[in-house]
Order: sequence, then structure tokens, then C-alpha cells
Amino acid sequence: MSINLFVLTLGLLTATCSVATAQNTTAMTAVDSSAMIAGKWIGTYEGSDSGKFELLINQDSNKKLAGQIIMLAPDGNRYPIDLKTISWQNGQLKASYADPQGGGDPSFSGSMAGSLLKGGWLANGGQDSGSWQASRADR
Repeated sequence: MSINLFVLTLGLLTATCSVATAQNTTAMTAVDSSAMIAGKWIGTYEGSDSGKFELLINQDSNKKLAGQIIMLAPDGNRYPIDLKTISWQNGQLKASYADPQGGGDPSFSGSMAGSLLKGGWLANGGQDSGSWQASRADR
């Protein structure tokens, strides 16, 4: 009887430690996952408008994200715009910036698809929309 109790207790202790380790690993992954999108990305967007862009995502020591989108004109000019909002939660990127031409704040969202960031964008209060994708340029 005492051997069965010992085996049962050992099994419960092992299961409890495994669950605690898995929860701790999941929590660390969630906290550190935004670091995987920090860096320079180069991409294209299509839809009611199309073009090329660069996306710079920075992460400070408090894990807060900030960034800039640089619109690349066909003539080679670069138009940098600071992001107003940016977040990476549950594998989803969400960001917005002020329209330099005074329209509604364009926004975009997406997720990792292999080595690409991919998603959709909205502008002018949702009147303009499309898709985008970007690949990492700094690794």
C-alpha cells in the first residue's frame, strides 16, 4: 500500500512540475515574442493603392514597441512616417500612423507567415483597403 501511495505521489509531483514548467515557458515566450518582429522589414502593398515600403520596428528595454513606416516612391524618394500605435499580441501585429495628407489614420495588421509578415491595410476611414507583405531586411 505504501509503495502505491509513493508512486501516486511521485506521479502527481511530476505532473505538477511539468505543468508549472510549461506555463512558465509559455509566459516567457509571450513576453519575448515581440522581439522577433523588431528590426527592418521591406515590403509591398496592393489594393486600392499600391507601392513599396520599409517598416522599422524598435523595442525598448521595457518591451514597448515603436516604429516608422517609410513609403518608397517610384522616383526613389523616401517618405518616413512615425507610427502612432504598434502592438504585437498573440502573434498579431497591429499599427497605425497619421496620414500626412490629412485623411483618416491608415492602419495595418498582420501576422507571421513563414518568414514573412503579411496582412491587410485600411485607409480613409475604410474606403481604401488592400493587402501587404514584408520580409526581414536586417538578418
